Amino acid sequence: MKKLLAFALTAALLLTLGASAFAEGEAYGDLISDVAYIDDGDANHTLDIYGSDKAEATKTVVEVHGGGFIGGNKTTNTDHSIVFAEAGYVVVTPDYSKLPHVSFPDVIRELFTVYNWVGEHAEEYHIDLDNVFLSGDSAGGYYVLLSMAIMRDPALQEYFGVTPPSYAFSGYVTTCPMADIFSMRDDLGEDKKGPAAYTSNTIGAEILMDDDLMAHMDLFTCTDPAVFEGLYMMTTPGDKTTGATVVKFDAYLTDSGVAHTLKSYEDVENALLHVFNIGHTDWVESVAANQDEIDFMDALLN
Repeated sequence: MKKLLAFALTAALLLTLGASAFAEGEAYGDLISDVAYIDDGDANHTLDIYGSDKAEATKTVVEVHGGGFIGGNKTTNTDHSIVFAEAGYVVVTPDYSKLPHVSFPDVIRELFTVYNWVGEHAEEYHIDLDNVFLSGDSAGGYYVLLSMAIMRDPALQEYFGVTPPSYAFSGYVTTCPMADIFSMRDDLGEDKKGPAAYTSNTIGAEILMDDDLMAHMDLFTCTDPAVFEGLYMMTTPGDKTTGATVVKFDAYLTDSGVAHTLKSYEDVENALLHVFNIGHTDWVESVAANQDEIDFMDALLN
């Protein structure tokens, strides 16, 4: 209950952070806004591109924002995207539809449309398809984890009705991801109160109690754990939102013999909470955490 209460509160906080960050992001000199990846006039089907004003094909990050599955937008991570861009990356930040207006498979199909869009527009935006990374935080981190599984599991590709892009992602980076999707069931019901209950009941029992759907989305059982080989995750002991799920997933991968990376950051000058490095990129701890993400990606460049 406490974990999901914090999750819902953080989702609301990220909406506020996204609005303020965008005011700064509009002044960023190399930003292309509101590019449609599905040409249907839906703002949820647009993306922003940072750092594409290059003379040659450039290493690239696709960054999937968080927001508790029901909120957030492509500007939520503006400051974090700029950090990646200033490290020399082209950064593609898509929006996507929010629950309960759609269900999880709809979002997955949208994101895979983004991944394919990147491949189809690589030359136009100076994207190096030999060096593309997928990054996400919180709910966006969950979508990255599930995308990683789907990329490497034909049965999941068939279930979700998606086709992987023509290129392979060079690496997957997750910041404080929600790794235990089943835990959201705990706060369903009219008798449950508080922000966590609001989040779960907003998503609704029709989605969260769909056993077949959830079985295909449970990271612990939906696929062979070997598909998560090479995954990067980060957290902090102060993350009462998704920290426990990250630790649980880390233990699962370790017990399964899957090579992966987990970084945990302690308080130095600031009290670190969920996705601290997204909302406060200037903190000394965030500078270190974001540089570690960049170093991880740089080490995998072809």
